[in-house]
Amino acid sequence: MPDMWKGKLLPERRPVHEEIHYRLYDGRTGQLLSFSSTNSFNAIVADILATQREHPNARIVGAQVNGPAYT
Repeated sequence: MPDMWKGKLLPERRPVHEEIHYRLYDGRTGQLLSFSSTNSFNAIVADILATQREHPNARIVGAQVNGPAYT
């Protein structure tokens, strides 16, 4: 069965094996809260949730970077 969203057909799913390099900031202060490189959206979501627990007053903003997130 094809995937639908709001009555529209979504493109075919296919596995993506690509590194995602990102940093998480507090949008209010600009403070870097977390950074990582992964190929798993689950890992990114888990990092966002953990960062939110550690910094409950932060407005978390993510930024994708072109290379390893730690440089």
